[in-house]
Amino acid sequence: MFVMKITFDSITKRYGELIANDAVTVSIESGTIHAIIGENGAGKSTLVKMLSGQVTPDSGSIAIDDKVIKGFSTHSAIELGIGLLGQDPMDFKNLTVMQSFMVGHRLNTSMMRNGLLRQEFERLNSVYAFNIDPKKKIYQLSIGERQQVELMRLLSNGAKVIILDEPNSGFSLEQKSKVFDALDGLTEEGCTVILVSHKLEDVLEYASSVSIMRKGTLVDTLDLPQSPGHLVDLMFGGHQEESVLQTESVTDTKNLIAKVRQSGQTIDLNLSKGMMVGAIGLQGSGVDTFLRNMFYDKSFLLTDAEGPIDKSTFGYVPADRLERGLFPELSILDHHALSSTLGHNVIDWTQIRSMCEDLIREYGIIGTPETKAQELSGGNQQRLMLSMMRSDINVAMLEHPTRGLDIQSADYIWDKLLNDKLSRTVTLFSSYDVDEIWNYSDYVLCFHGEDIVASCSINSISKTDIINNIAGNVIGRDE
Repeated sequence: MFVMKITFDSITKRYGELIANDAVTVSIESGTIHAIIGENGAGKSTLVKMLSGQVTPDSGSIAIDDKVIKGFSTHSAIELGIGLLGQDPMDFKNLTVMQSFMVGHRLNTSMMRNGLLRQEFERLNSVYAFNIDPKKKIYQLSIGERQQVELMRLLSNGAKVIILDEPNSGFSLEQKSKVFDALDGLTEEGCTVILVSHKLEDVLEYASSVSIMRKGTLVDTLDLPQSPGHLVDLMFGGHQEESVLQTESVTDTKNLIAKVRQSGQTIDLNLSKGMMVGAIGLQGSGVDTFLRNMFYDKSFLLTDAEGPIDKSTFGYVPADRLERGLFPELSILDHHALSSTLGHNVIDWTQIRSMCEDLIREYGIIGTPETKAQELSGGNQQRLMLSMMRSDINVAMLEHPTRGLDIQSADYIWDKLLNDKLSRTVTLFSSYDVDEIWNYSDYVLCFHGEDIVASCSINSISKTDIINNIAGNVIGRDE
């Protein structure tokens, strides 16, 4: 049994004019699962990144067991047994899964490399039903699978403090249950688990205490359980924005033909202009790479009455925001300069700045034109990517558009997509969330494994049928 009490004392962190953490003081008891909640941009991820040594506070201190840690760094965090599983895993794309698992491992010696570590990987892979092929390259995995590899490495390394920053997208319900059963066992030995999440149901089910943050400040720290309504009020200050009502489902005469090549088959989809097409499957299914392949693969063809639609009018928003969607070191202003001056030799910075400031206001991005992409919260990174989508985009493709977002930010994203859908030829999005598919799709594609097992209007299928299809109990439905 060991003790890993953590104390943040008056922690402040600024990024230019943006105050990410403002004199935050909170203590987290050893041997507990402690949740940190708040809307996007509240400062949650910045706080835990300071504990992992990835970010240095401007002022304040961090203490472990009442001992202040001087010169806190990633190295000292690892030495203390602190591990972070982030929204965007820190890994090496060209390594295999097994090689990535070995990097930085305490048992990674020439004698143990191919013996104990391989056995340990296989044990964890089986216990948590992750079923990840150790020979695959990291770049071949989905975001969720990469999170699973990172978690196995943390658990295997004997981390005493485990920080889970929005882990929900990476795990099925069964996997999540097994992971938290294991974490519960570790807390009995003195381990401390910090859960950063927007999923209040997970917080209420797994955590014993919670800290609520809003606009960089600590609102309160409470023992659980608490009512979900009370926690939401504390997160948003009792002033939640009302969501725009969903537009009616598009069901008019079919006037689009989409030819989709998936798993060796070519499927014709009969769509209507302005449709929202939702693709759903379990973690690890073909839905993970479906939109990416459609965007880059010439085998995808969309035609209307006038012929094939020009692929230069396609817009793609990837799930891995900082890996392939944005340039981490570039500012919001730089991103808009790049997206608006394609094909032009001269940049009018005055015009770009004015446009950038207008889009920051329109999309509610918490930041300034000079704020770097990596300094934004996940929700604000998503808003930035949407703000960069040109007005002449005919076909919008969005991978898991609300991954890791709080309720308010997710509502904003859906409102924006629904308001814009009729001005586009078609909007396609992917999700693991049945409710998102049910609430926002006009047309649905169900994946089981690599195959599309059902494709039809949302009015022609039930929510139960969708669940059965993606689970392998194929009901079908084709139009």
